[in-house]
Amino acid sequence: MEELQWFTDQVQEQEKAMYRLAMGILGNSEDAADAAQEAILTAYQKLPTLRRKESFRPWLMRILTNECYAILRRRKKVVSLDEISHLPAVSGGEENLQLWQAVCGLNQQLRAVVVLYYYDGFSGKEIGTILGITEANVKTRLSRARKHLRILLEGST
Repeated sequence: MEELQWFTDQVQEQEKAMYRLAMGILGNSEDAADAAQEAILTAYQKLPTLRRKESFRPWLMRILTNECYAILRRRKKVVSLDEISHLPAVSGGEENLQLWQAVCGLNQQLRAVVVLYYYDGFSGKEIGTILGITEANVKTRLSRARKHLRILLEGST
């Protein structure tokens, strides 16, 4: 029972980050909710395989990322910017809304890295683990994303 409570507490702490990541990848609130639910179920089923409890957060996000990619494969379509324009912005006014819309304008690979790094506070190494890429690749994607964001934001001012 103690392990179940620990798991529940951990999942509740990550709830917003999970939804934000799923929305960043999928761009659809229904799919994001489904992915988060499936990821939680999978994580609970695979909890005995978790080696270190300190690694729970990146481990859970990796499971969520895999589930999001599975949904994308099943969907087999590209999400248009029009479909993701309703993504929730982080509170803070017009500037943050403009920034969030620019983030939504990035391709899925760059958007996932930006959301994990800037919105959810994961390190480059953790993002690499979550997305199944190298830390160097994370840095490259962040650099490309910053460049694209700069162009998108300068064009809108």
